[in-house]
Amino acid sequence: MLRLTTICSICLLSLLPYPVLADYYFNPHLIISDEEMEDYDAMTLSEVQRFLMEKTSGLSLRTLPDYQGTTKLASEIIWQASQESRINPKVLLTTLQKEQSLIESIWPSQNQLDKAMGYRCPDSGSCHPNGLGFGKQVDGAAWQFRQYLDNPTQWTYQAGKTADLDESTVTPVNQATAGLYNYTPHYSGNERFWRLWVKYWGKNHPDGSLLKADGDSGVWLIQYGLRRPITSYGVLLSRFDPKKIITVNKTDLEKWEVGPPIRFHNYSLLRTPDGSVYLLVDDELRHITSMEVFRLIGFNWDEVSEVADADLAGYQFGSEITSSSAYPTGALLQDRVTTGVYYVDNGIRYPLYSPEIMKANFPTKVISRVAPEQLQQYWLGEPMKFRDGELIKADSDSKVYVIADGERRWIPNEEIFDKLGYRWDNVIVTAAHAVNIHELGENVE
Repeated sequence: MLRLTTICSICLLSLLPYPVLADYYFNPHLIISDEEMEDYDAMTLSEVQRFLMEKTSGLSLRTLPDYQGTTKLASEIIWQASQESRINPKVLLTTLQKEQSLIESIWPSQNQLDKAMGYRCPDSGSCHPNGLGFGKQVDGAAWQFRQYLDNPTQWTYQAGKTADLDESTVTPVNQATAGLYNYTPHYSGNERFWRLWVKYWGKNHPDGSLLKADGDSGVWLIQYGLRRPITSYGVLLSRFDPKKIITVNKTDLEKWEVGPPIRFHNYSLLRTPDGSVYLLVDDELRHITSMEVFRLIGFNWDEVSEVADADLAGYQFGSEITSSSAYPTGALLQDRVTTGVYYVDNGIRYPLYSPEIMKANFPTKVISRVAPEQLQQYWLGEPMKFRDGELIKADSDSKVYVIADGERRWIPNEEIFDKLGYRWDNVIVTAAHAVNIHELGENVE
């Protein structure tokens, strides 16, 4: 008991379960990428209009003068400004909400419209009268963002240079982030912009997703609302399918705070400084109670790795492996009479409702046929589900789901599917009853 208490006390904070709804992490040095800032083709005019209507914005059916005095729909003014200044219309839409809540206001006031983008409206004083009016605000802000990009050395905040911000400092890593600070020179305003950006345009990949940033080789597992780095390709192969890695923009990846690394191969044997030996099964550390048990199971001492207590951060303690433990690494057993297949682990047999669940969860395990009497030795558990991150659909239905926290979340349309970087060849088609063992969760948006 002393051994377990010692390790737990050292790793207490890291071994506690992480909150599933952990808040996204704001990196003040990288708000959005240069590519995102300059992607003026990110939305068509009709998509801008549809976005406003979906948000039930008071701008959706509003006609207003543009900067030249011509009356147009608000969506036309926004899109026109984005095209003329070559600035992403998403940046303009986000700024409209950040500055005057115009995206989500049903009945905006004239004051909100006049100061729509906060353009030429310093915190320290009143707005410049020549910049008032919705059309002038949107056009002026788009033009200003373009100036920050085209003339980067003329402004206070510059990429790669540390500058004072509120009572701290900031070092923008790119021109887009520097421009946002030049436009709004304080922390809270830019954090608000970023949170709105994530809310409106972020790719909300559920737990179980494997992500990598465009241009980087590192792979991360989204788990417990954090991104956990997978430290080597060998570790990745021992637990995951590389075909399911999704490439995302770096700013999308960095909305998750970094969690503890996944540093060991699955089924690694790990020895801590106090001499205890553990078998790692996914995220669980199972203590091998004695050297006799170690030898009885057939483990090889040459395969044991010495680790520090701190290396165990992110892993949880599972049940102990004793002389009576059957199949400590799990086994697939098939009833010779009924042909039903079970996954047996730690004295419990879990039914597998379809071959697809078996193949997805245990691609390298071999089925052993056994007598019904042998299976009856183990407690009957809940049906085995697909793992988090899997894409599934029933063979009798067109709906595609992603598994997250053991639930199935419907992906309502192809646009969302593509936006999240999913691949159709990764969708697993299985029997309806294998889909329905997963409770229905919230739709993916």
